[in-house]
Amino acid sequence: MRLTVLGRSPASPNPGEACAGYLVEAGGSRVLVDIGPGVVAQLVRRHHPDELDAVVISHMHADHMLDLVTLRYVYPWRARPKDQRLRVIAPPGSADQLLELARGVGSARHFEDCFRISEHDGSSAFTAGALSLTPVRTQHYIPCWGFRIEADGRRLAYTADTAPCGGLEDLADGPDLLLSEATLRSLDEDAKPPEPRGHLLPAEAGAAARDGRASRLVLTHLPVNGDGSWATALAAEAFGADVAIAEPSATYDI
Repeated sequence: MRLTVLGRSPASPNPGEACAGYLVEAGGSRVLVDIGPGVVAQLVRRHHPDELDAVVISHMHADHMLDLVTLRYVYPWRARPKDQRLRVIAPPGSADQLLELARGVGSARHFEDCFRISEHDGSSAFTAGALSLTPVRTQHYIPCWGFRIEADGRRLAYTADTAPCGGLEDLADGPDLLLSEATLRSLDEDAKPPEPRGHLLPAEAGAAARDGRASRLVLTHLPVNGDGSWATALAAEAFGADVAIAEPSATYDI
């Protein structure tokens, strides 16, 4: 299995970078997990979207799904045969939001003519080519799901956006690589009680990886100004091992 980082930025992007977007490959199959602003420009440097088995969206915040609009423009402006439309797997309850987005940028058929959009059920595993993906509900400001992604006996876990929660513990339980958000520099940047939190400190990502005995930890979805050592140092102290930051265009073998 192979992970390529197309975008790692939080909602306020790092200069010159795309927001969330991760290409996962195994057994000749390719899945794009999240498609935030700027991701399509990075994708088409490597692959035409027709080379993807699916696009999978973790949640409906713009920094994780808005480049779906841009992806539509890669295709000629005509309806494709249904069996040639790209599979897009969206979160439960998101179909109406995608329809409203389509209407806002063109017509109700803006996505329908090129994509086969469906919703996962929030808990059951589904396949995309050789890859198996299991959604795991996380704690965010809106409904959000991370994913356990498996192929050839290897496992990648992607937290999407989350605060500390049972879903994070499930995702961090024994993956070969944990790709974890680490958005916060301090708790002052997150929601205040009684509102639920929605993001992690680097140390919390490290602690989750340690407690779950993850083999490797890669941080993403964080502000990087310089080398990001502020985040890796805090995460590594909690994890008890070296921690990497997801680098744009970098590939990680799993």
